[in-house]
Parts: sequence; structure tokens; C-alpha cells
Amino acid sequence: MKKPSTKALDLILKYEVGGGKPYYEKFLAKPTWPGGASGLTLGIGIDCGYYTPAELEKIFHFLPKKQLDIVKGASGKKGQAGKEYTNQHKNSGIVVTWDQALDIFNNLIWTKFSRLAERAFPGLDQLCDDAYGAIVSLVFNRGSSMTGDSRLEMRNIRDLVPKKNYKGIAKELRKMKRIWQGKGLDGLLERREAEARLVESCV
Repeated sequence: MKKPSTKALDLILKYEVGGGKPYYEKFLAKPTWPGGASGLTLGIGIDCGYYTPAELEKIFHFLPKKQLDIVKGASGKKGQAGKEYTNQHKNSGIVVTWDQALDIFNNLIWTKFSRLAERAFPGLDQLCDDAYGAIVSLVFNRGSSMTGDSRLEMRNIRDLVPKKNYKGIAKELRKMKRIWQGKGLDGLLERREAEARLVESCV
């Protein structure tokens, strides 16, 4: 497992928390619901709907018990259920500071998703640091599933990683934009482009 390169970390922070501390503290320090299939989200893109209660307790152990119970209760609640749960609890006093969020990301979240990415894309650890980080960013955003039509490019990338085919990987990241085209999700289109460029920087 590699540590995040500076460029990869900057990319993730840009698309998860608007680039850094000022935006985070203004908009994201409290529970939010990003939309779509998301659940209650805290810290640097931690979508509680996709974590187990045990994982959430480990991550947010510093919260008072009452607040921690609310966060754990978000487990499994995604989409409309996630939206309703977030609205119900967004003013419950839960706050994750920027320093806490960064510490969680560096010590727990990066580890979790880099391991997921390495399992999903065998040979990933042999890529240059920026390409490695771009794929971890992809998995952080989309998960590591390889099933279904929407995961076609993920499967193609899996085949290209052992060959260190950076141009091919970048091409598949761009082709992935088809999933969100015309759906008002320009941030995802920009993110895939940024990941593709990061991979290409390794050529």
C-alpha cells in the first residue's frame, strides 16, 4: 500500500471537500447529503450509508455517545432514506473539525480504499504514485464493484493495470463519463477527467 501522492491527495480533497479547510468548515463539518444514492456524509467524503456501525464507531469514536449513535444509525440508509435521515439529524450538534477529518482520512480512510483498490485492480501497487492515487480516487468515489454495464470501464482498467498501460487507463476513465453525461453531475465528469490526466502524467 502506498501513501497518497501530493497530486492525488489534492485531487481527492478538491472533489470531496471543495479543496480544503475554508470550504469544509463552512459547508461540510456537519452532516450533509450529497444527493443521488448517497447517505449521511461526514468528514472527507465518508458516506455513512456504506459503512457498518462498527466501522463508524471506529472512525468517529471521539464524538459524544448520543451523537455517535446517530452516526451509527446512518449505516445502510442510502438515497431517499439517507436524505431523510440527514435532514432529521443535521442540526443535532455533530461537528467533525477539519483537523479531525484530515486525521481520519490519512490514518483510516486512505488505508481502507487503497486496499480495496489493490484487491480490485491486481498489480495496482506497481503503477507510479500518481496513477495509483487516481485509481484510489476512483474507488473512493465509485466503490470497487466490477458487475454490470456501468462497470464496463472498471473491468477494462483492471485488464490494463498489470500492463502499466497508462494511456489506456486514462482513455477508460474518460469513457466512463457516459454514465453521468447530461445528468447535472458535472463534478463527476470533471473528476474523471482529472483522474485521467493524473494517470497520463505517468507516461
